[in-house]
Amino acid sequence: MARKLAFDRPLFVAGLGLALFGLVMIFSASAPLAMERHQTPYHFLMRQMLAFFIGLVGMAVAMHLDYRALLRREVVAAAVGGSLLLLAGVLVVDRTHQVHRWFKVGPIQVQPSEIAKLAVVLFLAAQMAKHENKVNDFARSLLPTAVVILPLACLVFLEPDLGTATLYVLLTGILLFLAGLRYQYVVTAAGAAVAALVPLVVLQPYRLKRILAFMNPDDDPLGAGFQVRQSMIAVASGGLQGASLGESRQKLFFLPEPHTDFIFSVICEELGLIGALCVLTAFGVLFWRGLKAAQGAPDRGGFYLAMGITLLLTLQALINMGVCLAVVPTKGVPLPFLSYGGSSLVVNLFALGMLLNVSQHSA
Repeated sequence: MARKLAFDRPLFVAGLGLALFGLVMIFSASAPLAMERHQTPYHFLMRQMLAFFIGLVGMAVAMHLDYRALLRREVVAAAVGGSLLLLAGVLVVDRTHQVHRWFKVGPIQVQPSEIAKLAVVLFLAAQMAKHENKVNDFARSLLPTAVVILPLACLVFLEPDLGTATLYVLLTGILLFLAGLRYQYVVTAAGAAVAALVPLVVLQPYRLKRILAFMNPDDDPLGAGFQVRQSMIAVASGGLQGASLGESRQKLFFLPEPHTDFIFSVICEELGLIGALCVLTAFGVLFWRGLKAAQGAPDRGGFYLAMGITLLLTLQALINMGVCLAVVPTKGVPLPFLSYGGSSLVVNLFALGMLLNVSQHSA
């Protein structure tokens, strides 16, 4: 079992600090919108706080389990199978915001694509640990990996959510590369991915508009380029110290959904470059300590589990912040621990608990 009180404290403080800071920023970013829609400024904050406490319980459980139990075949199979059923089921429920992404359970919304992120990491960690020496064997390693990951990615793509589907594939590619995948396979896979993405973007007008708006948002400032322009205005308005907490102007119905995908823009506007650097530093600490946990893991399963979780959290952060800073085309990828979304927060805290669990066993 894990050594008592031997978890990585900088990692714990960075992750939990981001989650607590997220509660503050969600209230700041969402209060005007919540007041208009729900007649109380605390609507989104209270829902996120509920998810936070559920996530804390999940994190505590994950910290006290032996991570090796999570990599057992039956656990991984249950996670993957359950995720496939949830992702298939969500496609037949009523649309929310014109997409099929959430199950409604009373007042609670559950997002299966967030849960599936954990299934992807668990499967990849177990698969890489078992077949690391045969990673270039198509029949034993590459084909079984594709048979699991591609259906998950395709179901998420059909919601539609191209950003999260791409994240699954990107995470898989990086872990395969770390396991020793030959460069020939890497180049071939990258070429195939680009060849597949081009028609997926071109054949969907709204995706093509996003790409064009990313390249030149001023061509359609009130349409496809609206989000990018408003985000850039928010970031530029913050300056060094920001307008101060709660004083964002862009959240006043200029920046769409400021408490979700564009919460980093509100952070930049209210807390300035200093606040943005603090967030970047926290994710930097998370990345650094995650790599240390992986490096010191006592077995390959722990190594790939720690690497998978670390990459999952930091890749999402880089993509989200890149969107807010207009260096990446608009994607619906949340900022871990900070963006509003109960499913995302619960999953991220549970993932943090698993990462801390590996750190308990690390040298």
